[in-house]
Amino acid sequence: MGNRLIRFNAGDTIFTAGEQSRNMYIIRSGTVKILIEKDQQLIPLIELGKGQYVGEMSFLTGVKRSATVVAETSVLVSDIPPEILEDENLGLSSWAVSIARVLVRRIRATTELLGDYLISNDNTEAPVGRRAEDLRALEIITRDNLKPGRLYLKGQFSESSIEPLKSKIRELKLKKILPLVLDFSDVIDIDQAGINYIFNLTKSFEVSDERIQIENMQLIRDKVLSIKGLQSILAATHVPLRRIKKDELLIKQGELENVMYVIKNGSFIISRKTESGSIELARAESGDVIGEMSLIKEGSRSADVRADRPGSVHVIDVREFYNNIYNVPSWFMELIKGLVQRLRNTNEMIEQFSRDQEKTESVKKWDTPFGLVLDSSRPGKFVISGVMTLPNLQYLIQILKLEIKKKTPEIVLDLSKVTRMEKECIPALLSIYTRLKAHGIEVKIRGPKKDLLFLFKHQQQDAD
Repeated sequence: MGNRLIRFNAGDTIFTAGEQSRNMYIIRSGTVKILIEKDQQLIPLIELGKGQYVGEMSFLTGVKRSATVVAETSVLVSDIPPEILEDENLGLSSWAVSIARVLVRRIRATTELLGDYLISNDNTEAPVGRRAEDLRALEIITRDNLKPGRLYLKGQFSESSIEPLKSKIRELKLKKILPLVLDFSDVIDIDQAGINYIFNLTKSFEVSDERIQIENMQLIRDKVLSIKGLQSILAATHVPLRRIKKDELLIKQGELENVMYVIKNGSFIISRKTESGSIELARAESGDVIGEMSLIKEGSRSADVRADRPGSVHVIDVREFYNNIYNVPSWFMELIKGLVQRLRNTNEMIEQFSRDQEKTESVKKWDTPFGLVLDSSRPGKFVISGVMTLPNLQYLIQILKLEIKKKTPEIVLDLSKVTRMEKECIPALLSIYTRLKAHGIEVKIRGPKKDLLFLFKHQQQDAD
């Protein structure tokens, strides 16, 4: 791999939060602790051991270190410098690196969304039927008193987002507010229709004479690179071709599949079933990639894809793709799989909160600000109340370690009585969730039941 082995003694600091260093480390032996600084104290979040990665976020995107990593025992690590990403001799293609960077940015964005939701102090009850996709719907935010011509885009940019954005642009043009700046820094994901719109916009005369400016598009660039990379590989590789009849269902919502498609010709409608009926999300045509999330996120299909007219598609089995079609180093594939799992865990937590409609159970009142009640009628259920801080969370972590040893099949964390949560607890909670899932334990998180529409409002207030 072209890396070197480094040994750290117990107690050595591998890197510190806030550093600009970018090296990534794969643990070959020993264990490390991940710590977050709070009130000038280092609070431990999680322990990692053999085969796990530390520092991958900074390695891939260049962001500052978000945590401190300390060797708990004598540790041997593989030290991987960021220059390896540009070394063509090591088999790292641009599409593989782009996919990893897309994952990192989506993990960071969805974690922040989850954090804002959890630490919100609004007590409005969530309306019945609120769904996880509402959390990701595009929000167009303006700050008239600061930068009236800047539009901050947050959430998921899809075909349904195009008309609202066009409308907002027209509104500001009528007010003669120029130049306009479209800020994509908080966009979590973008579909093919959104990509097409943005790149057509970049070719317009309004952009060329800087009346409309587009900023912070790194996520979009990375996704475009990964799609183009797939198409260039297809051009040089034989993969099965499937003919599709008009009205034939190519992908069925809810099914588990490990296949993606690249459209050779024809037209397809992407739609999603809801309680009120079927909603058309987008259309896909020649050159578009369908089901590409199976490449970076395993799970059930989120929408139906039906042929609008006859056509044909390249059929790509993702496992076969990774194993035989293109040479991606095994260590980098393990990195991608780890990122996939982290993104899946974050999304699962968001979806649990959004669909939680259970009534809050009455619990014993504690004199202290933080309470942890074990439900004796349901082993593995914990009701948490009061203020959640990192030191308080350590009590829960110690108890859950015992549950792991007892091989408890299911853990339920009821947060509906939590009155306030420090934002530093969000990565800690995600780490707990990830560790339990890694041990094969089913995890369910209840509450807080708050209107997800307040999510973006609180994000805007925090930024202001």
